[in-house]
Amino acid sequence: MHLQIRRMCHDLNAPIRAIHGFADILQRREADQLSERGNMYLQRMVAATHTMELIVSRLHQYARLATHTVKLKPVSIAQFTGEIISAHYRNLPAGASLQWQAEQSLVWPSDPLLLETILRELVENALLYTKAGFPAKVDIAWSVEQDRLVLTVSDEGIGIDPEYHQRVFDLFERLHGRDQYEGAGAGLTMVLMAVSLLGGTIALASAAGLGTTVQISLPRTDGTRPDGTNE
Repeated sequence: MHLQIRRMCHDLNAPIRAIHGFADILQRREADQLSERGNMYLQRMVAATHTMELIVSRLHQYARLATHTVKLKPVSIAQFTGEIISAHYRNLPAGASLQWQAEQSLVWPSDPLLLETILRELVENALLYTKAGFPAKVDIAWSVEQDRLVLTVSDEGIGIDPEYHQRVFDLFERLHGRDQYEGAGAGLTMVLMAVSLLGGTIALASAAGLGTTVQISLPRTDGTRPDGTNE
């Protein structure tokens, strides 16, 4: 099924690119000949095309993740986190903050791709769903508890009403319109998939208007200690 989804995404990309290309030509060459209403329709078509591209891209990422073969290797958690933050979150919006902490000696057997998926999707969500007029505040913490690696990502954003705590993990489930918040509604689905592939669990603590805390707990399966040495 997931391989079929990947092929379908590939097939969908061609007509979407064609629509986007022709719309771009119209905007650049014919916009002055269109009526005000015609230009409005054209802008809506371009926006809809961008939305389609995003949905297909996220669906392809999900299908690729679902068919991923888990490959464990020792990961230096502090170095790993620092590299991801430096590569993707150097230029935060004004007033936003992204803090993280992890013991320098903490080494954990994991799949780097799955671990990055978990961290990045959680951070992206935390940065996206901020309260209007308030800068994003995101805290990341890694720890070892009862021989499990625990990742906690907390924010001070809009939060999630408890009645929707299960729904937000469904693929393309959105609680807000795209005019309010961008995105396809696939982030937490990707996190849940990656956590499941690693044999872990996920816990969500959130309430409307009170921010969100997501805690990931991953088991250690290859017989190494948290400092990377063998038992």
